[in-house]
Amino acid sequence: MNGSPAEQVLKELLPYLEAPGTQSVAILQFLKDKGLTTDEQLAPYLERAGNASSVKWRAARVRMEHLVSSTEKGSEKARDKNTEQSTDKPEKNSAAPDKHEGANETAKHAATKKDDDTSAKDRAKKNAR
Repeated sequence: MNGSPAEQVLKELLPYLEAPGTQSVAILQFLKDKGLTTDEQLAPYLERAGNASSVKWRAARVRMEHLVSSTEKGSEKARDKNTEQSTDKPEKNSAAPDKHEGANETAKHAATKKDDDTSAKDRAKKNAR
């Protein structure tokens, strides 16, 4: 999917809005051309239709805002969850030593010291001969 949810809604919604708008203009022009009505006669009807449409569009706007905000909240929660999971896992290249690394260093040091002690004893035996 490309674009934000709001862009997708607009792309899908605009064709539905174009058709009724075109039909309304055509009907008004037809009535005027036939002399069946004038702008003054149509004014109260257009005003009432505008008020009703305003209420419907306000409700649609609220619904769309709710849907978009819940989608954004869902993606934020998923992003936060991924961030938490990645911070819970220790990194291999972190500056803090691993518990096992400290034990390994201690074992290496002890082995080196033991080798040194053994070497010193061997030298002392050789010198005593």
